[in-house]
Amino acid sequence: MRRTMLYLPGNNPNMLVRGHLFGSDGIVMDMEDAVALSEKDAARIMISKFLRRGDFGSVEVTVRINGADTEFWKKDLEAIVPSKRLDGVRLPKADSPQVIRDVDEELSRLEDKYGIAQGHIKLFCILETAYGIWHAYDVATASRRVTAILPGGEDLVADLKTSRTPEGTELEWSRRMIVIAARAAG
Repeated sequence: MRRTMLYLPGNNPNMLVRGHLFGSDGIVMDMEDAVALSEKDAARIMISKFLRRGDFGSVEVTVRINGADTEFWKKDLEAIVPSKRLDGVRLPKADSPQVIRDVDEELSRLEDKYGIAQGHIKLFCILETAYGIWHAYDVATASRRVTAILPGGEDLVADLKTSRTPEGTELEWSRRMIVIAARAAG
């Protein structure tokens, strides 16, 4: 069971080195929102090196890549897949089945290229728009790699043109929809 996931900016070596020591169930090395545009290449290189050399104990290791709507996502995958320590990819803006199929195809190509068992790398799909929430079941069933679907709170709130409340009531329906879609998808 995944109770806690610790996000670590991919361009911060101190956090990457110690992140697994804080007792979370998993770590997420972030190449997306936590990394400035000018630091994308540095984060990619740093995460790649940490995945190849790092000792993460028994925690689940995932990387949040840049969205498939950017120029960075394929470079991100090319840098992280060869490590063989990667448990999964967190895909932001995973709001349509076609996006999932495109990333699945690229992961399959890279797994073949680097001698990794097909389907080893899992997908964690972050739904960040009303469209994505509405199509959560289709996203969840777009690939056998999909292990989880989850809401991307801040971007979802922006897409809904609402604001955050301390209670998070603006996301209640979306969270429930995701649970139902995930359960229906098995």
